[in-house]
Amino acid sequence: MDKPVLYRCPTPTNSLCSCGSAAKALKNAGVEFESRKVPFSKKKRPEVVELTGQSRVPVLVDGEEVIHDSKRIKEYVEDKWPNR
Repeated sequence: MDKPVLYRCPTPTNSLCSCGSAAKALKNAGVEFESRKVPFSKKKRPEVVELTGQSRVPVLVDGEEVIHDSKRIKEYVEDKWPNR
């Protein structure tokens, strides 16, 4: 099974943005995931637009599931991996 992929901004720390809070939720749940940093410029995120129809991050891709918005990602992580 492939690891979930988190598309996020290139901010170097997990404490400055919503991308970091999504990454922390995955790490706290013990989920191995791939982190793909996209440019700060929303005009340079075609892969994110292709996945979601919009250019904002974070976006979590878990198999066929595509979840955007850090709050929704945290809820998804809590529901899918509750006992980790």
